[in-house]
Amino acid sequence: MIRFIPNAIVDPRYKWKANFWAYCQKKIYGNLANKNSLVTIVRQNNTTSPVHNEVDWNLYGLPYYLCKPIWSYVDSRDENCVVINVFSSVKELLHLYNDTDVIVLGDMDIILLKKYDDMLPGENSVICFDGYEDWHMHIADESKKNYNRILKYLSHTEGKYMNGGFVPILIQTKTLKKIIDDVINIAEDIIKTEEDVTWKWWACMTAFSIACHNHKIKMIGLNNTYIPGFNQFDLSNHYFVHYSVDSVFNKSTFPNHNIADYPNNPFYNLVKEWIVN
Repeated sequence: MIRFIPNAIVDPRYKWKANFWAYCQKKIYGNLANKNSLVTIVRQNNTTSPVHNEVDWNLYGLPYYLCKPIWSYVDSRDENCVVINVFSSVKELLHLYNDTDVIVLGDMDIILLKKYDDMLPGENSVICFDGYEDWHMHIADESKKNYNRILKYLSHTEGKYMNGGFVPILIQTKTLKKIIDDVINIAEDIIKTEEDVTWKWWACMTAFSIACHNHKIKMIGLNNTYIPGFNQFDLSNHYFVHYSVDSVFNKSTFPNHNIADYPNNPFYNLVKEWIVN
């Protein structure tokens, strides 16, 4: 079974983002969404944040799980470690799933537009959106400008495993079990360095590519994600929308939007439908 498991923190913006995400899942999968969808919510975000043992979120009946924060898995108290939550949030849940189940990892601002029926990963591969590589990662091979920054973490020099991709990530449970500790540990090591803050903020993205490379897991990039402000919407290929940098459906200013100004495409029409309903 394919299982959608995004990660959230207890915060007003994540509350509405989770509601939007759940609305989309329920619209697309109906009652099956109650079985294939699970929102993980970390109990504590920053080191100084309160610890939450309950939330009052409306997820249209979909389940959620209050999980351990990243601070349960790392020694560092650098606040940049929160970027690792997208992986660490599922660590204590993996025993619940079959080894061949496909888990979809993502941020809370990644929603689904239609049922996913595209390529699925095998045991030695992962599916991920690789648009990030030429956008800001530049790590996939020795020809890329940031390759030397990750060289010390690589356990071999065979090419063609990394592609600089990240969420949405489709990965078999057994494969995620192989790499999850490495992703967490490598990301923490990057954050502990004297690298600049931006590079630390991308630590989990970088660590994911490195862990796949070290375990010889092929990262397969698909053009399956629309990122408003980055690429053009493709009706036939885009299953996901990652509205992280969207200046129209802007996370920072929502809900103070005039939805009449939204463009006419399936994503913005879905946003308007959710708002109205």
